[in-house]
Amino acid sequence: MNLACTADIHGEKYLDLLRKSLSVIEKSDLLVLAGDLVLKNRVEDLDKVLSVIRGVFSGPIISCFGNEEYEENKGEYLKYREITWLDDGRKVFRVGDEEIVFIGSRGALDRPTFWQRKNIRNIYQIYRERRRKIEELLAKNITGKVVVITHYSPTYATLEGEKIKAWPEMGSKKLEETIRKYSPSLWLHGHGHRSKVLEAKINGTSVLNVSLPARGKVVNVNLEKLKPKKTLLDFLKFD
Repeated sequence: MNLACTADIHGEKYLDLLRKSLSVIEKSDLLVLAGDLVLKNRVEDLDKVLSVIRGVFSGPIISCFGNEEYEENKGEYLKYREITWLDDGRKVFRVGDEEIVFIGSRGALDRPTFWQRKNIRNIYQIYRERRRKIEELLAKNITGKVVVITHYSPTYATLEGEKIKAWPEMGSKKLEETIRKYSPSLWLHGHGHRSKVLEAKINGTSVLNVSLPARGKVVNVNLEKLKPKKTLLDFLKFD
């Protein structure tokens, strides 16, 4: 299965970069979007983004929400049914003989932004609950390949290039423990527009920052080259 992966299109802002990668999208089996498809919650931006994509690609599209898709307007985004939205949820996709489990979430921050602390009640609890839900979803899968999609980064390693003091407000290093514990095959995220280190390995799991402004292009990922999630037998020891 070939994935075309990107994030942070922000409507028309980076639409030209998306157009330059249409050949990657065209040849993929599935398109993965890691949030911030629109700019400042302009839902209508999705029409333009999808028009560009559908000009070359008729396959399935899967996406999590980003911080630019506001929670209070989630219902408006869900009306775009050609996108499979994963909001602390999972979906199994089959292409040919291959079956892949996708888990999607906005993700979590170690330190909520000033705006979030001021305007969102219980924001610390919300992020704790998101981390818990991701682990709960990962715990249900003991075999096969698992791809996790979050908007925020699950590590600081793929945020290098951004201001260090901002890292806790761009991702969650606490999710590194989740990766080590459950060892998914792949973790995709966006949000780090200025990142210079775009890939990391954590306990064998590939973590990719697929932010379009950071990459300058859509990323192609061949899942055949990735390891499956650890099975129950991997955790057992025999004499």
